[in-house]
Amino acid sequence: MDDLDNQLLHLLTKDARTPATALAKKLGVSRGTVQNRIDRLQHQKIINRFTVELSAGEGDAQVSAFTLIRLKADDGKVTIASLRRITAILDIHTLSGSFDLVAEVRASSLSDLDKVLDRIRALPEVAETQSHIRLTTIRAR
Repeated sequence: MDDLDNQLLHLLTKDARTPATALAKKLGVSRGTVQNRIDRLQHQKIINRFTVELSAGEGDAQVSAFTLIRLKADDGKVTIASLRRITAILDIHTLSGSFDLVAEVRASSLSDLDKVLDRIRALPEVAETQSHIRLTTIRAR
């Protein structure tokens, strides 16, 4: 990856729906160059997916929580595979410290969130969970 790739990724993280022609204009390159770079970044698995981010009003209609997960065993591969099958889980991150994983969970209600948390706690290798409901999101950039 070079500086142009980094600039392109920065623009795409702000708005992945920006047309290639607009990206090309901002970067001072041709539309074909932008499209070729996006294709290459996808092929190299640097860009894994394009996603939708809900506006504050729409996101408020849902409950979002960060669930810290402590595992009984050192290897979390089986647990991570199980967590990935729970559609309410948006992202899973490994951690250093007293917890092994953190999962971002989104549900339509507190009741649905409770059901998802029950599913997480029922996984055989999960020793402990601690959940924190997201109240407000402040974008860093």
